[in-house]
Amino acid sequence: MKVIKGVFFNVYIYPEDHAPPHCHVRYKGHKAESIVGIPLLNLLGGPVLEKHVKKALQNNLTMLAEKWEELNPTTIKQIEKKL
Repeated sequence: MKVIKGVFFNVYIYPEDHAPPHCHVRYKGHKAESIVGIPLLNLLGGPVLEKHVKKALQNNLTMLAEKWEELNPTTIKQIEKKL
């Protein structure tokens, strides 16, 4: 599900995705994507984020965390069991 639409990039969070909580950043016109952890915004894979993309993620961090929980309730329960 597209959660942020930028001029040069889009951010996606997929339902029933695997842990840890994360989002996918796809740059328009490129096949590579960056996988970014939520809530630390640490790079889990792919190209290093451009500064304006990281800023957009920081500005929308609460929404990203809420959307992850909404789309991945099973994964959240699995994480909570491990704590």
